[in-house]
Amino acid sequence: MKRLLDHTLRGYGQMLVANNRITGVCVFIGLMVLSVEAALMSLGGALLISALAQWRAQDDTVLKTGLFSVNGALLGALWYLFPQVPLWAQALTTALGCAAMAFFFVPVAERMHERKSPYVLFSLPYVVAAWIALTALIFFGVHDAELTRGWRALLTNRFEKAEKHFLNTEVSTDMAEAYRCAGLGWSLYRRGDQTGAQTAFSRVLSLKTGVADAYDGLGWSRFRQGRYDDAALAFRRAVALDSFFADSWDGLGWCALQTGQPDEARRHFTTAALCAPLFADAFTGFAATLSGGNAQENAKSWSGFLSNHLSLTAQFTSTRVLLCWIWFFIGILLHSRTSALVALAAVLICVLGSSWKPVFGDPAFAMNVVVLALALGGHYLRLNWKTVGWMLFVTLALAWLWEPLSEALLRLALLPICLPFNIALFSSIAFFGWLHRRGLYDERIPVDWASSTPEQIRVFSAQKEIADTCWDKLKKAEPEQPLPLTERSLQLPAKVNLKVNAE
Repeated sequence: MKRLLDHTLRGYGQMLVANNRITGVCVFIGLMVLSVEAALMSLGGALLISALAQWRAQDDTVLKTGLFSVNGALLGALWYLFPQVPLWAQALTTALGCAAMAFFFVPVAERMHERKSPYVLFSLPYVVAAWIALTALIFFGVHDAELTRGWRALLTNRFEKAEKHFLNTEVSTDMAEAYRCAGLGWSLYRRGDQTGAQTAFSRVLSLKTGVADAYDGLGWSRFRQGRYDDAALAFRRAVALDSFFADSWDGLGWCALQTGQPDEARRHFTTAALCAPLFADAFTGFAATLSGGNAQENAKSWSGFLSNHLSLTAQFTSTRVLLCWIWFFIGILLHSRTSALVALAAVLICVLGSSWKPVFGDPAFAMNVVVLALALGGHYLRLNWKTVGWMLFVTLALAWLWEPLSEALLRLALLPICLPFNIALFSSIAFFGWLHRRGLYDERIPVDWASSTPEQIRVFSAQKEIADTCWDKLKKAEPEQPLPLTERSLQLPAKVNLKVNAE
């Protein structure tokens, strides 16, 4: 049981490319803050695949990396993106997917480890298992590809296209029908058909009364018609179901403002800003409740900055999501301060890049970029200016390819999830391996070190730096003496213990 728990926690740490139990605990707490159901489903997947891998594997060394349990944890957490899938289907597909990954990929990973392959499967098994699971759910009528396409079109403001997708959706469960009607209601609302939107949202509530998003849509459609008291009633029901629903708190603020209650409106707008600190409309409403002064000007300025530099999806980032990311950052910080700085730099790039290209504001894209930066910034590559330049190049390439890749996969009702990260990681290792074979600079860290602690990686970097310095001195002393082709790719064995004076 102790081994099972150790491998499971290391798997959670590997979500942030950290083979560390403490980091794994922080990641799990972050998932609990985000969604208790998703965290428990993720824990079930991680425990199951760890137990099956222990039974299947012949070498415990591979299991200690946590690279099997991370795939089970990710598969269990996948259903956070598909709440319309019934709980029994989530549990069944997670269990079958973990069993398949353990059966097919454990021998492959062991073979790669025996051959000292520089490549690591990482979360590629999860991508394959997730796609197979989604395809199976579509085949058995539990999930429909049109539903995924409709919500994607709605998030990208293509309302007529979203409406067509929702109307063409065929589902066999009440939960999926509720989410179909919710998407249809929002597409009609955005197009100005408030009566049709209210009919769709009412249909959602007749199927499943606990959908806060339906009450929120009902409230905004009534607000557009000037029915402020009825709208406020719907908004109150939404926040009663989800106290972090910033959009409904914002709606309550505008209803109070329209009925001449500025003090109550200010409280609601403040609550909305606390639930979603980047929500521009909440600060616009807060400014409208003030009678002038610096506070009103500051609120207007901040609202204008958010609306001009962040997409609507980024503005709706809730405090719950931010707290989840904070726990993730604490886990990274406890693993390595260097990794924490790399993660902050990656987040900053995504925030600044969102004003240039909207894809940087996509949370799924940002997660791929952050994890890739953690992988290449001191785990699989040495952290220096050459690797930083390479990471920036790869990030820009992912930004250009993200939309075409997403559109191509959506035709099959699939999502990119973490496939871009895995492709970028494989490409980076292959590129620097190509440099190494030509006797050029090799910034790779040997595979034996890829899942080690930061202290072990620093020792390796110090050893390599000493070796490079020695070759430089020999070259200066005898410039005409031919040097080996591997002068800068010397990789000292892990057993060599060079004591380096830090001074």
